[in-house]
Amino acid sequence: MNEFLRKKWEMAGLADDYIFNKVMLDYDICLEVLRRILPDLHIKKIKLPNNQQEFAVAPDAKAVRFDIYTTDEQGNHYDIEMQVADHHNIAKRIRYYQTASSMEAYDKGQPYEQADDSYVIFFCNFDPFQLGQQRYVLHKHIDEIPEQIIEDGQTDILFNVPSLRHDVDPKMQAFLDMIAQREVEATDPLVVKLKERIAVVKRNRKWRSEYMRRSVYEMDQEMREKKIREGERKVRDGKREILEGKRELQKSRREILEGKNEVQKGKREIQKSKREIKEGQDRLKEKEQLIQEREQKLHENQQTIIKTSIVAMRELNIDETTIKKEIKEKFDLSDKEIKDYFAE
Repeated sequence: MNEFLRKKWEMAGLADDYIFNKVMLDYDICLEVLRRILPDLHIKKIKLPNNQQEFAVAPDAKAVRFDIYTTDEQGNHYDIEMQVADHHNIAKRIRYYQTASSMEAYDKGQPYEQADDSYVIFFCNFDPFQLGQQRYVLHKHIDEIPEQIIEDGQTDILFNVPSLRHDVDPKMQAFLDMIAQREVEATDPLVVKLKERIAVVKRNRKWRSEYMRRSVYEMDQEMREKKIREGERKVRDGKREILEGKRELQKSRREILEGKNEVQKGKREIQKSKREIKEGQDRLKEKEQLIQEREQKLHENQQTIIKTSIVAMRELNIDETTIKKEIKEKFDLSDKEIKDYFAE
């Protein structure tokens, strides 16, 4: 286990959410990444990034823990997340993160129109919507007028890190390549800082120990969740089997009753079948006799035609060999049958 965790720590890069969080805690790196994500905002400065900040929309509501949370000089709120695995709940997950982030944008007694803007940013190690895009920017819009965006101050941005489309700005692409551990221009100042920061993180013994403890906890948690899911599946299967058993019992009872009816019906059908067999045999004999009579007549007609053909060709002074060959091929006769006709 220790060797496994050691190798996992050594191989971990920005795609690992723990490493990502520790790297993004660096003020300069976080600021530059936000500038590359949102160049139009011209962000000048931000508050010191907060790691694993927790918010709860209500006391009894599910709490949300942000990977990286900060605000800029304009009061805009930023939540930056690294999403390693696809749990097929990304849309609902974004909605909750955006709700928690937006709550910070409304000060008590402040008019709604003065609320700060909120940005939730996800770096996904998979295509979050399976649509092939490298970047997804989400806003609300009017269904009847899709091009009409609702300016409510909420923006969701998702990056498909494995994508090779290169649809984003080259500087942004460099950051995505760093996450995906692809080759990247070493002269990019952000790339230099990222490599240095990753090295600093990897040398930090406290973070290394924390990473390993967390990894063990996550593996244990995953195992527990797997066992719980397996138990729930067995319970569901058991209930389904009981229900199916009850249905099968009812079905069997119906089948027994139907079977009795079928037996009585079968006896009647047997008697009927016997009569039909007898009638069928009689009809079959009649048909066989009729077929024999037809075959006999056809044979007699063919003999007449053949004999007439032979006489006609002889009258035309056609030699016997040619006549035999012609008759044989035309009527598909055997040598013996040909011999019999010409022996007459």
